[in-house]
Amino acid sequence: MTRVDFAFNAAARVEQAARSSLRHVARATRLFVYCDDSERLNQFDQALWSIDDTSFVPHDMIQEHQTEDLAVYLVDQAKWPLLVSRVHADDWLINLDDDCPPEVGLFSRVLEIVTQDDQDKAHARQRWRLYQSMGLELHAHQLGG
Repeated sequence: MTRVDFAFNAAARVEQAARSSLRHVARATRLFVYCDDSERLNQFDQALWSIDDTSFVPHDMIQEHQTEDLAVYLVDQAKWPLLVSRVHADDWLINLDDDCPPEVGLFSRVLEIVTQDDQDKAHARQRWRLYQSMGLELHAHQLGG
């Protein structure tokens, strides 16, 4: 069963996702990062380049003819079909979209990062309810002090 972890009170959603990616990649977890907002996905791409001066996270937008040796694949709605054939049961998904990603059951874990912004929290509540209606295992975590 897919487990969904919500991390609440992030200072900044994209930067927190980049920091989380760095930690999970260090543990040899392969990640897919979903967002259909191209600007936000580009911000995440840039954050992976700048989050740590000494670390490099191999990542790229998922492509049709691509090796499977990257640590992080960026995916939007149009590229989602390419993900379906490549995902393994132990892969994780970070959702940076305002809506739930399609086919979350393909992943062992889904990470949701939520800031203190009212609109971000409202979108997160909608995603929580949808995941709950799917019968997924939900966990809430508070970030920061």
